[in-house]
Formats: sequence, structure tokens, C-alpha cells
Amino acid sequence: MAKSVDAKTGRGVVEAAQAILNGGVIVYPTETIYGLGANALESKIVERVYSIKQRPKSNPILVLIPSAGALDELVLGVPEVAQRLMERFWPGPLTIVFKASPIISPMLTANTGKLGVRLSSDRFCSELLGICKIPITSTSANLSGEANPDSIGIINRRVLDSVDLIVDAGELGSQTPSTVIDVTKGKVELVREGAVEFARIMEVF
Repeated sequence: MAKSVDAKTGRGVVEAAQAILNGGVIVYPTETIYGLGANALESKIVERVYSIKQRPKSNPILVLIPSAGALDELVLGVPEVAQRLMERFWPGPLTIVFKASPIISPMLTANTGKLGVRLSSDRFCSELLGICKIPITSTSANLSGEANPDSIGIINRRVLDSVDLIVDAGELGSQTPSTVIDVTKGKVELVREGAVEFARIMEVF
């Protein structure tokens, strides 16, 4: 199993950032579930995330960003509906799917031309992204099809043996992933209901 660090220590977040910036893949906590984090801008690294998860390459992987301003380079425009959702639900467990910028690897988008993006409200994630200053992958730290992990103890050993670092924040208390909304057509389309109820989202409009 990979080395484990405590999410609650300053050294833990520094080691996690170093691992990502050195091209590694980490298991890390979010405000929803444990995820696999890696440099989302490097195709070969993203491919490794797919391999660790045994995830079909037809399924895109979403990213976390250090700030809303980071969207400018990653997506082709921010529709009005997205602006309203960001103002209401970011930072938080809402993933918004945009048209991807040409700099985004088709590996990450699964050749859909779309990119799911989230600004996390989790303290560890915020600190990690603040150090890395690049988008990082945020897909559940499991083998594809297995339960979403709310603790390190339920993550498949094959995953834990394949990553470069494990960041342990204890039990997160949730196995519910983020809600995913597609705004690429200029309107709200539900892709996956998760931590944010769709009814709450529609109250914004």
C-alpha cells in the first residue's frame, strides 16, 4: 500500500501537492467522497487514473479547480445559467459541465468535447488546489462500479497499491458524489443527482 499522510496536518497537504506536481496520483478527501487526484492537463497521467480505476475510457473524468477564474483557460465560455449556479452553489458539491477548451485532452473528456468542473468547499481540497494551481482529477477512489468510498478502509486494495500517496481524513460521512449539471446548450440539464438536490438547483431559475 502507498504511503499515508494525515489530511489535518500542513505537511500532509504539502506532500499531496508535491506528489501531484511530480506526476503522481493520490487518494484524497473531498466534501463528498474520497477521490483520485492527478494533474488533469497531462494525458498520460489521466490515462493512469483510468487504469487504476479500471474505468471505461468512454466515461469522462471531472476536475477540481483552484478558483472560478481558472475556468477561463479550461472552457469555451460560461453561459448565464452557469454563472447563476456558480454564484449559488460554488464552492460546493456541484459539478458543472462546460464545452471544453482545445487545451483539454480528449482523454479527460472521453472525446465528448465537454468538461465537468467543480470548485470544492472542502478545506483540504482548497489548500491543495491553492498550492498546485492546476486542475486536478476528481473521480471516485474505487474500481469502476464499486461503492463510492467515504473512508480509506473501504477502498479496494488494488487502488491503494497503485497510487503514489494516500491522504487520510478519517470517515467523511457521505457516499454521495457531487451533482452533475450540463450547461453546454445554455440551459440546465441534469446528468447525475448527488449531494445537491435538483429541486434546489431549479429554485435558482
